[in-house]
Amino acid sequence: MLAMIGASIKLRSGTGGGVDAAIRAEIERGSSLALKEAPVELEDIDPAELLRIVEMALVESSDLFNNAGAPAGWNVTDTTKMEAMGRASSSAFDRILALAETRPALAGCLSGRFLDVGTGVAGIALRAAEACPNLQVEAIDIWPPALRIAEQRVAASAYAARIYLRELDVGDLDTAPRFTLAWLPTMFLPRATVQTAVARIAVASRSGAWLVASLYTIPAEPFTATMSRLRTLRSGGEILDPAELADLLGHHGYVDVEVDASPVATFVFGRLP
Repeated sequence: MLAMIGASIKLRSGTGGGVDAAIRAEIERGSSLALKEAPVELEDIDPAELLRIVEMALVESSDLFNNAGAPAGWNVTDTTKMEAMGRASSSAFDRILALAETRPALAGCLSGRFLDVGTGVAGIALRAAEACPNLQVEAIDIWPPALRIAEQRVAASAYAARIYLRELDVGDLDTAPRFTLAWLPTMFLPRATVQTAVARIAVASRSGAWLVASLYTIPAEPFTATMSRLRTLRSGGEILDPAELADLLGHHGYVDVEVDASPVATFVFGRLP
């Protein structure tokens, strides 16, 4: 079903190449059947973003089938999966930009220094540098295979002078206050690491800085809720409640803490006074 939906999006956007009319008709029919229970139409969603989501879901499905017994944790070596995750994650910064449109204090932090925790192949770091010309990016990760790809992608970009890649655990982050904005994907981290990370980021951030933490949304529908929990656990994270994460931010001095949920990820964010 996902492949059918993805194929339909590509054909509608003109990126699917030439196709026999009868084949195209079946693809469109299959896509409509797959989406019959969906609350939105394909036309209501940005095609590029939807393709990234479909691609990531297909890659994760294949990995689950082929590596069902894989240990929990971020230990991916498959280049295809890492690059797909990088493409999918880049849209997270677009969501931060959308939140900033109605929050002037957050918009003001887009000219400063951005901490990208768990940068992977630098998808978010590159998108941040592209969207915000006055933003310096410090991107950290502890997984060398991903950082090697990140280094190649950053070097080949127009933003290499503003992206500083480091192999570093967030718990070892220098506490000199310099960040105006930080990104923390909690779905890849054990609870204890999340707690350490929020504390460390708070002391390494300037007054008025924002922290945006994310976790996979757990919907009400039982099967998709199971899928969401499985994604977190296989990624090395623990199941967190948004309220628990909001309380953690508040405990470390963040104010105006908000929770913003989407079908895929929930953002918990706040600012330092």
